[in-house]
Amino acid sequence: MHVRSSAAVSLLVLLIVLLGGGRAEAQAVRVEAGGGWAIPSTEIDVPVQGEDGAAQIDPGSGPSGYVAVGLMRRLTDNLSLGVRVRAQQSQLRVGSDDISPGTCAGVCPGGRLRALSLEGQLHLTSVGRIAPYFLVGLGVARTTIDGTRIDAGGTTFQLSETDVTDAGGNVGFGAALRLVRGLSLTAETRVTGSLPGAKANAVTTFPFTLGVSYHFEHP
Repeated sequence: MHVRSSAAVSLLVLLIVLLGGGRAEAQAVRVEAGGGWAIPSTEIDVPVQGEDGAAQIDPGSGPSGYVAVGLMRRLTDNLSLGVRVRAQQSQLRVGSDDISPGTCAGVCPGGRLRALSLEGQLHLTSVGRIAPYFLVGLGVARTTIDGTRIDAGGTTFQLSETDVTDAGGNVGFGAALRLVRGLSLTAETRVTGSLPGAKANAVTTFPFTLGVSYHFEHP
């Protein structure tokens, strides 16, 4: 609960600064898209249909992608503040070695972590063409794992589908490299997914992504 409260306070402060009064040198709309690789950190207990027990799935890493749109506001010569909405998805790959006990009886299940968040970013703009930044966001995260059949000791069992929606968010850091006017290349590492104290089987991932962003000033 303390982590959730701290993230909420940080995001609220960023929103007040961005949308509140005071002069700003420039304000711009920013759009961004990117992708990379995400490493999950959560094991999932999946009920066995018709049985009292559960199988454990330890999903493997997989591709991740995101799109985002928001506002950027230049505060000083050294700092810029951004607030945006980010939609993202990470694939949770599952193989026979990721299931205990047993192995896939046929096609192994697929899984996904989808998240939608309101995110704040604080950019340090005084380091030449490279602008490092810190990000924090709050929203909702949904974890899904397809139902599947497994073979354990020569007996076939049916695993239920997993579908968990919970409060989620992002915390991380990155850097933006200015290519030409308005166009930048971004690199990020972050923690994405359900927050501490989440529901059972809610997954958290560690995405490493590259992206391209474009911003244009508006009145």
